[in-house]
Amino acid sequence: MMVVVNMLAEMAKTPVDPAVGIAVVQGVAEPGVSIGLAVVEKSIRPHYQKVSDEIYYVLRGQGTITVDGESRDLKEGDVIAIPKGKVHGFENTGAVPCLILFASGPKFEPDKDRFFPDAG
Repeated sequence: MMVVVNMLAEMAKTPVDPAVGIAVVQGVAEPGVSIGLAVVEKSIRPHYQKVSDEIYYVLRGQGTITVDGESRDLKEGDVIAIPKGKVHGFENTGAVPCLILFASGPKFEPDKDRFFPDAG
């Protein structure tokens, strides 16, 4: 069955995930890949995945991404690959919420494959 999701329409209905500090709009997924939209008002809490690689594409806004201690400024149109196992976080440096389209492979499963190094 074909599934179509309008992530921009779903954005207004999606609450902030307190674990990571952003609203995550689930797009579509297959076992090998998924796509979603992160709405970043302030920041994405540093985290990592053990199974999935990620790609972030900045649709709107700007910010600073840190991957394993290395920081880079990102703006609309920028894309970055984040390999599994690399701790990464994001700080919104703009005046509006930053929209980040993200793809994960295999599919994004935050309850199984999202870990926080500061969780002690």
